[in-house]
Amino acid sequence: MKLKNVVWSYSKGEFVVFDHYYFSKLYSFLLKEYKLYIPTSFGDIFNNDVDILVFNYPEIEFSDFEVQRILELFYKGKTILFLSYYNNEDNSSKICNKVLNQVGLNINYDEVTDEVNNVENDKYLLITSKVSDLLKRNVNKILFPCSSSVSVVNNYKEDINYVDLLLAENQVPLIKGAFNSNNGKIIAFGTCVFWDNFSIIQFDNFNFVKNIFAYL
Repeated sequence: MKLKNVVWSYSKGEFVVFDHYYFSKLYSFLLKEYKLYIPTSFGDIFNNDVDILVFNYPEIEFSDFEVQRILELFYKGKTILFLSYYNNEDNSSKICNKVLNQVGLNINYDEVTDEVNNVENDKYLLITSKVSDLLKRNVNKILFPCSSSVSVVNNYKEDINYVDLLLAENQVPLIKGAFNSNNGKIIAFGTCVFWDNFSIIQFDNFNFVKNIFAYL
């Protein structure tokens, strides 16, 4: 079976996946299960056959031209992941939203907390079991720290279906996807640290990460 190509952008100041301290477990998994490419310029992204494109906490704004190139991938049936952090840290949510808003998604400039369902009485280290059936295989609950909420804005695209992929226990959306009729997907994540070395070994996070790459 042909391995999927995962393109992890390092062109917009993102957290790079080969950073050993933060992402060694995720990096090892991706190297084993997928063809992994790490382009250092935006143009290099398109030198690869993209199946899944990851923008993990971008800190450099997308140009209008770059937005259109990303949308072209979406309408060609590719999957693009945008990951941010709570309270629009480093303008990462605003940067993601320049693309996300084009398909009706928005990472809000807020923080989602849970006073009850959390780790070590830390309301920002929230735990949730509200996982979409698409990502539910071998997953009962996950740690999803320091997250913003995600919403739909300007829901005017008739050819797009909006899907909640993860909710907090109080039903606040944490991951939301825009799916088109050509199987293209753009996914907005309220945080980028659920798959770092601290979180990925908690609860069912590793299986959740596996499901993201297997089923999205």
